Amino acid sequence: MISAFFLAGTLSSQPAAEPRAEERITLTADDGWQLNARYLKAADEAPTVVLIHSQKNNLSEWKLWFDYLKRYGYGYLALDLRGHGNSFLAPDGSTATYKAFAISGPNNEFNKMIRDVEAALAYLSTNSVTGDRTILAGSILGANLAIKAAAIHPEISMTAAFSPALNVNDVLSVNPLRAYGKRPLLLVAGANRAKQYKEFQLLNDIAKQSCGRENISTIVEPAGFGAGELVTKYNIRRIFDWFRNPRLPRVTESPAPSIQTSTSTPLEQDGTDLSEDTPPDGVEQSGAIQE
Repeated sequence: MISAFFLAGTLSSQPAAEPRAEERITLTADDGWQLNARYLKAADEAPTVVLIHSQKNNLSEWKLWFDYLKRYGYGYLALDLRGHGNSFLAPDGSTATYKAFAISGPNNEFNKMIRDVEAALAYLSTNSVTGDRTILAGSILGANLAIKAAAIHPEISMTAAFSPALNVNDVLSVNPLRAYGKRPLLLVAGANRAKQYKEFQLLNDIAKQSCGRENISTIVEPAGFGAGELVTKYNIRRIFDWFRNPRLPRVTESPAPSIQTSTSTPLEQDGTDLSEDTPPDGVEQSGAIQE
């Protein structure tokens, strides 16, 4: 299902010859928020990547990605989440920013940002981009939203999560990870923040248990938090390589005792569990990243 179109638009291919122009578009969430976005149509049958930025940020967090995605034939849809960037027009016609949003509560505006992702997916659907040709990529808050959206939409082919956390402004990740299913998932983190890295290790272990080890790929950089810091011109090719070949070969033994911290080693093939036990259902409520 995945390999056929990934082989069509990859780094091993020649860059797309036909010119493709980026469009500036406005998405409308189902609760009325007007969302600023940038859209580039994919070449041929190549995938389209939905880019979901972190809290207090905007779609420019992905600026490094735009030229690379275009060069190699991928499409993209990068949006400003509600209250961020140029997405400041609220449903009642007033202007609002994330600074006014409550950072707690299961129905706060940060949780409602899943509707912003849904608006992006709906837009792609109207442009004949099906789920099996859609990749979600998210940074911190965006990583949690990407995992949650993919759990809701099993037709989405794969997800790349940069610095996912247990809890970002009450946007939780553990239960969505458990519901994600047997699909490819890339988890990327920096090792320099002890608390966030410990959370990442726990999420990595939960993902392997819930989604199957062969579906989970892990990259750990020495430093960085979020896609804007973790992805550079020196390692972005590894992300594209994963887009092309996201599933790891099955292994019968665990050759490595833990996640390796390196910018040059291959994606982790497996490794021992990073926590002894799956956390209880309420684990997500503690240690929130609040922004």
